[in-house]
This record gives sequence, C-alpha cells and structure tokens, in this order.
Amino acid sequence: MFHHYPQMKAKTKEWFKISAKESKEGELVGQIEILDVIDEMWGLNPSELIAKIRALEVDRIHVAINSPGGSVFGGLGIYSALKAHKAKITTENMGLAASIASIILMAGDEVFQREHAMTMVHRAWGITAGNSGELREMANVLDKIDTQLISIYAGRTKLDPAIVESYMEAETWFTASEAQEIGLAHTLEYETIKAKAAFDLSIYKNTPDILKKVTNEDTLSKARAEEEAKRNSMQKEFLRRRIELAELN
Repeated sequence: MFHHYPQMKAKTKEWFKISAKESKEGELVGQIEILDVIDEMWGLNPSELIAKIRALEVDRIHVAINSPGGSVFGGLGIYSALKAHKAKITTENMGLAASIASIILMAGDEVFQREHAMTMVHRAWGITAGNSGELREMANVLDKIDTQLISIYAGRTKLDPAIVESYMEAETWFTASEAQEIGLAHTLEYETIKAKAAFDLSIYKNTPDILKKVTNEDTLSKARAEEEAKRNSMQKEFLRRRIELAELN
C-alpha cells in the first residue's frame, strides 16, 4: 500500500460526518465533513465514506474539509466517488486541505477556500521495504501516482502540467488568495472556523510557521508516542514474517 503517510493523529474522534436535508429551494442536499487523517488506521475510513457517498440520493452535495491528508488511494477513491455522483458537488476548505485532502477538494464542480485556510500540494510519498528491485518498483508506482495527481490539479487550474509538477516538487502551501490566483479555489471572505482537530504537520518539510504554532503540544506528544509504539509493533511483525519466510525457504 502506498501512502501520503502522515505522522499526525488528530485529537477528534469525529472523523467524518454525513447527512442530508431539504433546502429552501426544495432540493435534497447532502452534507459531508472530512475532519481527520484519511486512513483507516489513523483516522477516517475511506471505504466507509465512499459507500456512504454512493448511497446518497440527493441533488447537491457540499463537502467541507479540514484534513492533513493520508492514504493516496483512499483519497483518490473519495475523489472518484464524488466525481461519479449525479449530484452537483461543492467542496470547501474550512481550514486545511493538505496532501491528498487537496485532491478531494478538487472534486467540486465549485471549489471554495475560506479566507485563512491553507491548501498544500506535494509529490506522493511511500513506505516500503525489500530488495533493490522492489524499491525501484515502488518508485515507478509513485511516479505514476504523481502523473495522476498532476492531471487532476492541471484540469482544475488549467495550468501547464510542468508548472503543477514544480509546485508539487516544492511542497507548496497556498493561502486562499494564492489558491484563487492560480485557479485552485475561490476565496470565501469570512473567518475560518477553528479546527476541532490539532494536527502535527511536522512531517512536511515546508509547513508554514503559523500552522506550527497552533498545534496542541500535549495532545500531539501523546499521539506521537502512541504512533511510535504502533510503528515499532508493525516493524517487529514485519521482521517476524521475514524470518518465517526465510526459515521456510
């Protein structure tokens, strides 16, 4: 499995919300809020959300996003489910749409970014282990994923794919005005709602200082310790299985 793999567990347990109601115009409107890491191990379960999106019988869907990213395939699945839905889709960056969350943002027929929100794009990441051939194969797959992501951003912005790739290579963080300037989103001119989740964005190399300052250090310290324990457990299990395979051979 290949991931934009974040080391950032949010304190919220409301990983996503989904509901439907009738508007004043008589339309049925689906409301979706994506509020956490997009990965079933660390936060939101993409498969569960995709199933709920497909089951929505509505005329319009509004997707509000506050997420640091996560699984690239999970995010692409959510993006595809929204694009394939018969409803008109509106997406909104409430505070943060980083990494693969910014791809979900691109699924809207209309895309909005609140005045003080940030959108981040970068090249796909992956974690793997194995011999040189397996590592080269991993790099090939990541290159193919990047090609898909570039196509989505370029389709939204109408920018040359080479320019989009340069933004991804540099890990670029866009303010609302910058996002509007290049065609990523339209700016909503009102105050951003404070995020319910405190994300540790230190895994990214160019995280703006203003975002580093608003994290909840106590929550993040505990989350890092929990994640480190899980990672160590996974590594031990991986080594155990490698040893078993070696003994069988």
